[in-house]
Amino acid sequence: MRSTLAGLLAFVALAHAGYLITAPESLMTNSADYLVITHPNFTGALYPLCDLRDSLGLEVKMAEVSLIYSAFPTGPRTDRIRAFLEQVYDHWDTRPEFVLLAGDACRDSTRDDFIPTRVLPKFSYDYASGLTTHGADNWYATLAGADSMPDIVVGRLPVNTLARAESLVAKIVRYETSPDTGNWLKTTLVPASTDRVPYARELETLFLKPNGDSVYNIYESEGSSAFLRHKTLVGFNQGASLVCQTSHGAQPPAWVGSRTLFSYLDVDSCVNAAALPVVLGRG
Repeated sequence: MRSTLAGLLAFVALAHAGYLITAPESLMTNSADYLVITHPNFTGALYPLCDLRDSLGLEVKMAEVSLIYSAFPTGPRTDRIRAFLEQVYDHWDTRPEFVLLAGDACRDSTRDDFIPTRVLPKFSYDYASGLTTHGADNWYATLAGADSMPDIVVGRLPVNTLARAESLVAKIVRYETSPDTGNWLKTTLVPASTDRVPYARELETLFLKPNGDSVYNIYESEGSSAFLRHKTLVGFNQGASLVCQTSHGAQPPAWVGSRTLFSYLDVDSCVNAAALPVVLGRG
């Protein structure tokens, strides 16, 4: 049995050998439209996503952070990933348009962590509870000039186990190749704090309704936290293509305004597996 399994894994690795960069010199000059930077724990889970991007005509390459750290050995790990991306941006034959980070965000350290994020100083106004820093992956994307505008598109799969990586990749592949259809595609959830209701109504009047969208409003002033959490959960479970939060950011567990419309405690009650929204924040 062990030899059979080993042979199967070797076959899978060989079938996908074109994606994974294994030689340090191949980090210096290469070619890709879509670049995956992953922790080694998740490499095997990412091949179906690489296959999907390849089927769309994108040239795909994948690099493990362990190889990047060995090829760029100086400085904090965030700086070493950034140095690799600068090399990619300046010297690869085809410069990637898309970069995917596969692994949970974490503070840079000497531990065997996942994919560190750059920790930046707070903005000019004070945060509640004395928060003085924030993490931002956008720093990895600002590769040309002194501005803060991204020069490539950077995304992240925030996973910390192989099982979660496999589940998330399967969800993405299913969502893109066998999409669920129905009224949810023309439905927008608009959660709004009391002081942002006029903006929510403006959004509905000027953009959503003229586009033919159905709007599912959730206003902080409608009732108790328990009522609002139930209504928000119903909105997520019935499906929507877009959730547009209209509020200032709130401290946990509140999501909108001072009431708890949704929190991590409600995630296990979500049963929506396919009609999944894009979630945007609008302050």
